[in-house]
Amino acid sequence: MAFHLRHWWIFPSFLLTLGLLLSACNPLESKAKAGLQVETGSLPATLFLDDQYLEKTPFINKEIKPGKYTLKIQPEDSTLSTYETEINLRKGLLTVVTWVPGPRPETSGGVIYEMEKTPENKTSELTIITIPDAGIVKVGDRDKEFAPLTLNPIDSGEKEYEVSLPSYDTQQHAVNLLPGYRTTITVKLAKSAYNPSVVASPSGSPTSLTEQVVSASPSQTPNVTTKPLVSPIVTPAPSPLSAAITPRVIGTKVTIKATNFFQNNQEVLRVRRTAGAGETLGYAPVGGEYQYTGQTQAGWYQITFESQLGWVSAQYATLTQ
Repeated sequence: MAFHLRHWWIFPSFLLTLGLLLSACNPLESKAKAGLQVETGSLPATLFLDDQYLEKTPFINKEIKPGKYTLKIQPEDSTLSTYETEINLRKGLLTVVTWVPGPRPETSGGVIYEMEKTPENKTSELTIITIPDAGIVKVGDRDKEFAPLTLNPIDSGEKEYEVSLPSYDTQQHAVNLLPGYRTTITVKLAKSAYNPSVVASPSGSPTSLTEQVVSASPSQTPNVTTKPLVSPIVTPAPSPLSAAITPRVIGTKVTIKATNFFQNNQEVLRVRRTAGAGETLGYAPVGGEYQYTGQTQAGWYQITFESQLGWVSAQYATLTQ
């Protein structure tokens, strides 16, 4: 069964396209293929899957081999930040990524919807992950809880959910949970910029004048509504980030630049055994400095990484003395 998503808040034109492409005659159900859809609204971007050119947004392909991939979204506007993340494309299911790039990684945001079959065919499961960690999540009428949050079991059907964090833009969406499926939602929150439409409410918490509801529904056309949102003043539990400790580098070094790719709440760059799409040796933290070996190959720098030789993309690294 395919996963039909409507993402109205960010991409109003998404509904018609997805409604036509994901009808009852879905080739994903009869073939050992997976689907991927990526939307970036009015900001076109180039897509790469495992560093291989894919296409430009808006994009949908239902003929992809299932498996784990690294998706890179590179906006055509060079003033906007590139986003890189790992996705797991599963047989017969559509993974949907909606992304709004900003001038910096911290001001960019979006949502990734993924589904997988569970052994239990009568109940649903929902997992919500936030970046940064410890986002404040409210699902339906439930009390607010901190992410990562897993609700198992949870009743099937449409569920509204809200994700917020002080100094970040609140996101409010709706998703339709199917019996027998685990739905995983990863929400990347964007740092708030000054917005004159946000005013102080009597309680002292900022109130956005309007936010549109996003609906992810496999079979129904959602209603688009607007409602006031209140960002609660809540201080989340601290989420410690591991500090990068690297040895002193002598001579020419490779410094890791911003990637907007996170592992364990830390922004990192993948280090590969060979230049290109080679085996992953590990992850170099942004800002880390590594010894440059003097070898460059097709846009990749060779570095000394954890007593091994590895390669990093020159797009996210710079040579310094």
